[in-house]
Amino acid sequence: MDADSPCSAGVGGRGRDGRERAESYGKLRTANSVDLHADRGRHRSAQAPHPVVSDDRSDDPYARIADLYEAEHRGWTDDLDLYRALAARAGDPVLELGCGSGRVAIALADAGYDVRGIDTSEAMLAIARANVAGRQLPVGFSCGDMRRYDSGRGFGLAICALDTLLHLQSTGDVLDTMASVHRVLRAGGLLAFDIVNPTPDLLAMGDRVVRHQSTFVGPRGTETAHFVSWDLDPEAQTIDSMHFYDWLSDEGLVQRRTASFRLRYLERDEVEAALQATGFDRLEVYGSVRLDPFEPDSDRMIFVATKPDP
Repeated sequence: MDADSPCSAGVGGRGRDGRERAESYGKLRTANSVDLHADRGRHRSAQAPHPVVSDDRSDDPYARIADLYEAEHRGWTDDLDLYRALAARAGDPVLELGCGSGRVAIALADAGYDVRGIDTSEAMLAIARANVAGRQLPVGFSCGDMRRYDSGRGFGLAICALDTLLHLQSTGDVLDTMASVHRVLRAGGLLAFDIVNPTPDLLAMGDRVVRHQSTFVGPRGTETAHFVSWDLDPEAQTIDSMHFYDWLSDEGLVQRRTASFRLRYLERDEVEAALQATGFDRLEVYGSVRLDPFEPDSDRMIFVATKPDP
């Protein structure tokens, strides 16, 4: 594996489906929903900041919530069997785009596969490295841009889990990423990624209402509540998401951290056209990480594409 490298600017990080990574799994509870913006003029999505895609290396929205994100997602295992099966099918080495804190990469390394994970968030990568410290696992983490990754060749499998691909802000970014992966895969290698299916019911949640997403044990051992608000721009296919993490201090005071992300959701035909344009074939599309058949109302879109032999 390559040694860890200084972080380069660009797209990366955890997928999050227009919410942040796991937001599309399970229905958000809305019984206590409240519109915190009701008395404010509706802002235009085009004027919202772009915290994820930036040439400023200090601009890492995950730096504010990396420990919270890790605590919330460390127990998420629903997709691991999928990636283990794909690794068994394609062989290693495995490249994970937007590896975050290493949840999937470390699980594959535990299964004996040689894995390299890249991300643009040094805060998340620091957690990934800490998670494998002192363990003799065949995994390495480095900072890099999935649109321009060019370190090494001969990967059998490239994966992009849990909506990470939605950090790409344009069709050009998607094409660049798929072309980058195509270059580093060996012939017969697989590209697999998991993104949310933008159904009408899902997009209806882009109404700027604050909804409860989850409650989990935070990094301080305290119960932490995660709330999310979406602002949808259907013409640009973007969702500006605001995340609120609340917990009680030892003194009984509410503590809060926030983070915001702009994500761009993808339609199935756009993804298929991009894969075809960048040289992939034998496309498989599923409706869940259990590889259920894809239906128009499926929650997820799982794509598996093959780099053909020359």
